Amino acid sequence: MVLSAHLPSRELKSIENLIDEILFRLAEEEEGFEYSMHYDELLALAQSPINLNRTTQDELKDLFFLSDIQIENILFYIYQFGTMQTIYELRLIDGLTETDIERMLPFVYVGEKQRSMKKIYWREVLKFGKSNLFVRFDRNLETARGFIPDENGNTRYTGSPLYHSLRYQFQYRNRIFFGITAEKDAGEQFLADGKGYDFFSAYVQLNEIGRFKTIALGDFRANFGEGLVMRQNFRMGKSAQALNISRARAGLRKSTSTDEYNFLRGAGATMNLGRFDVTAFYSNKKISGDTTGGTFPTISKNGLHRTTTELARRKAVNQQVIGGNISLIQNNYQIGFTLVHTSFSHSLEPNRNVYNALFFSGKSQTSAGFHYRLRWHKLNFFGETAMTDNLAFATTNGVSFLPVSRAGFVVLHRHFAPEYNALFANAFGESSRTSNEKGIYIGTEIYPIRQWKISAYADVASFPWLRYGVSSPSQTTDYMLNTEFTVHRNLWMHWRVNYKQREMNFTASTNPTAELIPHERLGFRYGLNSVYGNFRFQTLVLGNVVRRSDFEWTYGVSALQDVSYVFTKIPLRIDFRYQFFDAEEFDNRIYTYERDILHAFSIPMNFGIGSRYYLNLKYDLRKNVSLWFKISQTAFADDRETVGTGNDQIEGNRRTNARVLMRWKF
Repeated sequence: MVLSAHLPSRELKSIENLIDEILFRLAEEEEGFEYSMHYDELLALAQSPINLNRTTQDELKDLFFLSDIQIENILFYIYQFGTMQTIYELRLIDGLTETDIERMLPFVYVGEKQRSMKKIYWREVLKFGKSNLFVRFDRNLETARGFIPDENGNTRYTGSPLYHSLRYQFQYRNRIFFGITAEKDAGEQFLADGKGYDFFSAYVQLNEIGRFKTIALGDFRANFGEGLVMRQNFRMGKSAQALNISRARAGLRKSTSTDEYNFLRGAGATMNLGRFDVTAFYSNKKISGDTTGGTFPTISKNGLHRTTTELARRKAVNQQVIGGNISLIQNNYQIGFTLVHTSFSHSLEPNRNVYNALFFSGKSQTSAGFHYRLRWHKLNFFGETAMTDNLAFATTNGVSFLPVSRAGFVVLHRHFAPEYNALFANAFGESSRTSNEKGIYIGTEIYPIRQWKISAYADVASFPWLRYGVSSPSQTTDYMLNTEFTVHRNLWMHWRVNYKQREMNFTASTNPTAELIPHERLGFRYGLNSVYGNFRFQTLVLGNVVRRSDFEWTYGVSALQDVSYVFTKIPLRIDFRYQFFDAEEFDNRIYTYERDILHAFSIPMNFGIGSRYYLNLKYDLRKNVSLWFKISQTAFADDRETVGTGNDQIEGNRRTNARVLMRWKF
């Protein structure tokens, strides 16, 4: 199946709907899922699909709904049997289900083995290149405390409560990418003192230019190995996809996100030298931090500059990053070395406490790591070992195994020294920081009989040094069991249970030394999805019970109903949800993923007693102009008089948000 660079309008809409369904199901299962970035990547792949006969592991990682085992099996099949003759050979590859193949079809094809990269002609770029312009507005309809004038007419927030962004993207096949993003968060100034938008971003990415695999200019991200030295994509954590623990594509990629910290700003390139890929990059950008006294205690990563205090910290520190990677890539193995040096214009000096005594401090850091992948029979070994210039080391090593097509396993061991604090590390683990952790993860996915899938994992981690809220060494155990039953392609359901125990401080203790108590959380989830004609339904029931030591159990429960409908006579899609929740304590809070406008995502956190609804509309005004609108509201029924805290506090028991997005394709 080969898709041209210019898809017919009807076919493009069906692919957009497929992408939306794939991402919606994955986002429900994975914490920190980057919906916007993955949407753009899949849409680009639909327009320039992957040739399976000359693909690579990194290229297949763009199909992030595939596990590492499935990717390795695709590559091994081609290596073992030679050129694929038809797309239907995917059915012969171990570990690929019918659902996996259906998802793959719009993004892959079977072509010639030889790599024949055509020369770029600028007249074709101008003629066949595709442009998209996005204009977005958000507004909370209630007025927060930060926007209410005091007796002198002054407000805590310096700007208006309107969120606004502009985004322009240009793409020519999978060869040329260019984009500009401008954003103003709610509360930030706009056009004040000629400043305009608070955040500007621009990128250029060129692929397959002579010996250069990738050239990245402007804002881009870098990912190498298992993330012990450099990974800027969001980490995929533990989820119902128990085998998917290491899926970040290596190399340099454009940054299209409105994240105001997690990117590099400068230039980088990857060159192919026979069996070696050599990457080098340099970044020079301003970051936010409080430099009072000539040092700064922490890097401000939220991108918010609404108050005079936040504005004083804006772009106060200069950060330079220089680094590179060299990788040897063969059919059955890959080895590589990564080196990154970071320097600041001011010294980073955290406000010292016992738990952060080993955090990084200083004006510069150098980190380096060796990573590998090796296939031996049906075993796939992978890992990385790294060290920082303070001689602290970290290592993560794993093996995946597919003994039969209906069962897969993965084991991952990790050891991060408490003194290891690589600034761009983002490896798989229990903690949000790649430091002070030892653990082992075991995951499996089994298809015992047709239409059934069972996935499970067990993760045990210990923390040799203190953590925030934990004043002595501690440990955590985490178990998950998920069962999926697909009645047919239009009806499926799942059951999931998760148990987690971690140790934390006993705040009521009178002992002079820290006393730890177990904190237990048992979560459950049931989902039923169905499709009837143009209707899509999702019923979801989820909840948890939590207990600290010998205290009583507290509970949280929620139920929701989704209804989606795509009209046939008019170009309109409607998504509606109604949800209620009852969560006794903050520890019982409940997160649920919501459909949203394009390039936005919403995972609201609810606790207390109340209900929430949203209405999401997509309407095609004309062939090349689309409009999204979403309104959502949370209404509390637990006698609270305010919602939120600090400057975001709202009087009353309701919080309402409206979003509008327009896309113009030309």
